[in-house]
Amino acid sequence: MVLRTIGSPPPPGEHGVRQARIISRWRLKAVQRKLTLAPSSRYCGFPRGDAVPITVSRKLIAYVAGVQRCGSPWSCPPCSSVVRHRRAEEINRAVEPHLAGGGGALLLTLTLPHGPGDALAPRLNLVSTALKACFKGSGWERRRDRLGYVGSIRSVEVTWGEDTGWHPHVHVLVLFDRQVGEARAEDFRAWVYGRWNGFCEDRGFGTVHPVHGVDVEVVSTSGDLSRYLGKAEGGAWEVGQEVARGDAKRGRAGRMAPFELLAEFVDTGEARLYALWMEYEAATFGKSAIHWSPGLRAKLLGDEPEESDEELAAAEGLSADVLVQVLEDAERRRADVRAGTAGRRLAEIENAAAMFWFMTLWRGGPSDGKERSDHTEESGHAAPVTAGGRGVRYRAGGRGRRAGARAAPPRLAAGVRTHPG
Repeated sequence: MVLRTIGSPPPPGEHGVRQARIISRWRLKAVQRKLTLAPSSRYCGFPRGDAVPITVSRKLIAYVAGVQRCGSPWSCPPCSSVVRHRRAEEINRAVEPHLAGGGGALLLTLTLPHGPGDALAPRLNLVSTALKACFKGSGWERRRDRLGYVGSIRSVEVTWGEDTGWHPHVHVLVLFDRQVGEARAEDFRAWVYGRWNGFCEDRGFGTVHPVHGVDVEVVSTSGDLSRYLGKAEGGAWEVGQEVARGDAKRGRAGRMAPFELLAEFVDTGEARLYALWMEYEAATFGKSAIHWSPGLRAKLLGDEPEESDEELAAAEGLSADVLVQVLEDAERRRADVRAGTAGRRLAEIENAAAMFWFMTLWRGGPSDGKERSDHTEESGHAAPVTAGGRGVRYRAGGRGRRAGARAAPPRLAAGVRTHPG
């Protein structure tokens, strides 16, 4: 019954995999912040005040507040994960009701000729304007009206490979007010190929591959894109993730995603990888990663406020169901960010919270609703204090233990506040 009230933690295997990703992101961040030329990214993760609040949710996920955030969806490993995850949720909230209500969608992917030695910036600029190049003119207007065009969501991604060089490409989720069949989807692909190929040739980028240059997938339900799960880190892969979660995908066919490139540099220190990463940061700086066509967001999400990437990163965990809150020393936090151990520290706090949770359940939890202060001078452990059943606050150990007092659970940190149910 107590377990049902509090809820169950995630499976140990899943929890460990997620912690490994967090540890890796902050390890990469320690190197990226030394390489970047952007001050906002260089100081991302540093505390804003004298203490850093860390909240552990009932899913045993630690969230950090009170720190600076750059919000870069391109080059900051921690911020990219948060921002793109929130963007994916936003897309799912918009697209799922649209599809459930009888609307249709096509996932359009455009790429352009590329090879070893090609510069990233001009090709990234070209794919970023692909939608405007294709969706204009009388030919587009006729198709737009015939198909019932509603709007589009565009996401730009980049990979790199030894044999392919930089490979920028764009995903466009094109929404219609009705379902689109395979025949019309193929007709749409052929028409887009003609427009896209002409656009690339006119600007000196060569002929687009007739098969791989333009790809179209019919999307009737949000789960239609589940086959893309193989190139992601894990978890349910819906239409929002395919469009927004470029940070979570792995390169295929010998190609590397940007953070894989950075990780390879961290492991090897190879000068060529350093140059590639710096080229990537310079080419993507200040660019929009995900863009909605005018009016579409308001049409699908109503008056839901639109937040910037920086606001999304800073709001991480604000709506979490709180289990534990920890106030961490600012200097400790700053040192962890510099050393690349900030992720490991969060994992330690999550594990301590899990142990506290177990001990609380094992002891039956506070039940009398009265304030109690039990201290153990010998161990220095904090002691539970309950107030009206609303929570448990741990204080530093005091003098002696009263007769009959129960042993205190493991200490998390001074200033910990917990919410056991």
